Amino acid sequence: MPSASPTPRPDLLGPLRTKGWLTEAQRKAFHVSCIVLPLALLYEPLPWPRGRGEWRLFLLGILLAAVALDVLRINHHRVRSFFRRFFGELIREHEGFNLLGSTYIVLAALLAVEILPQPLAGAALGFTILGDGFAAIVGKAYGRRRIFNKTVEGCLGGLAACLVWAGFLAAGGFVPITAGILAALVASLVELLPIPLDDNLGITLAAGYALKLLVST
Repeated sequence: MPSASPTPRPDLLGPLRTKGWLTEAQRKAFHVSCIVLPLALLYEPLPWPRGRGEWRLFLLGILLAAVALDVLRINHHRVRSFFRRFFGELIREHEGFNLLGSTYIVLAALLAVEILPQPLAGAALGFTILGDGFAAIVGKAYGRRRIFNKTVEGCLGGLAACLVWAGFLAAGGFVPITAGILAALVASLVELLPIPLDDNLGITLAAGYALKLLVST
């Protein structure tokens, strides 16, 4: 009798070669690269900005410039065409007539610096950047089980990134490991739930407030 043909192994890297995933990976690569902002808040490697007052001015200046650019992009035909030509696939459909995600990140950073101690502001922003970024990348590639218009696999990918960030924060002495883990869970839950608020704002504020409660007790 002829031997049965072996069952083909699943191609685990196949989803990473699709055009849709590559576009999402490019978009989120910029998002994840913004991790330099929370790292700068935590370590302050440059002579300026330093301290809450200087960070407030720095972030406010960037935010005003980003909002001005978004207004031009939305309302000025030539600027909109330029963005379409060079960044077309990297801009989500809803961002065509709305603020870009990068603008929301700067706004989230400014709000975090205003309402939280600086180390907690940096910690909360890191949960947002890594959690949201890796949730999108993993969900786009391997997401199968959907819940609240997100995927379970993406949520787990974001949670894993948040837990790594929590370990980094604990190793650096910025927050206790227990507080970091609980904040990671809060960040992942907010990312999953259909809250009518941009994830960059919602995750930062929720994780930051959780850290404030846990670290102060």
